[in-house]
Amino acid sequence: MVTAAQQETARTDRLEPVPVSGCGVCLALVTAREISRQTGDLRSVAVQNAELRNHPHARGTA
Repeated sequence: MVTAAQQETARTDRLEPVPVSGCGVCLALVTAREISRQTGDLRSVAVQNAELRNHPHARGTA
């Protein structure tokens, strides 16, 4: 049986931007996102996701 928390995790994992391996900025944003999620600050989670989406990387290299 799949719990509601597992369903939510699966849903957000598909929708949230993925950090580029080896990028310090991406790592910092993901770390901040997880701290925000743990403290219940969903607005900050959304801000971190937007920053990750907009963080420049050469497309196709990640």
